[in-house]
Amino acid sequence: DSLAIGEQDRYVTRATDGAGNLGPWHYGSTFALRLTQQSSSTVRYAGSWVAIGNAYASGGSLRYSTAAGASATFTFTGRSVAWVSFRSPVRGSAKVYIDGVYKATVNLYASTFSARDVVYAASWSVDGPHTLRIVNAGTAGHSRVDIDAFLTLAAP
Repeated sequence: DSLAIGEQDRYVTRATDGAGNLGPWHYGSTFALRLTQQSSSTVRYAGSWVAIGNAYASGGSLRYSTAAGASATFTFTGRSVAWVSFRSPVRGSAKVYIDGVYKATVNLYASTFSARDVVYAASWSVDGPHTLRIVNAGTAGHSRVDIDAFLTLAAP
């Protein structure tokens, strides 16, 4: 099953031993999937960013930067986060920081265009306040980095 945006859910599991005996059901905590558009006040931009309408974007618009060092910082409370972006021949790379700590460089280059891709995701065992910062690496020849949306899993 897939989880719908805003829908509450929780996981339930039970173990089976080597003899085939079933254990009791164990219920996880309730969570909800939330979609935050790039235009939200929970996203702060530094440097040069352009807001444009785009029919392929999750909310009909996105922001992009071609400037090295331009950053977007998303502040949220949750146990999981994902950055939704585009991939294409003109996209470049971005450095990703979680709570101020460098985590990865994400390459958005692809030989063909694709939209609404989860290009980076991180998780924690419990809900908590976090920041996800995306910094344009300024890739020579294809420096564009897009911010379409963010997904979070958090307690309802």
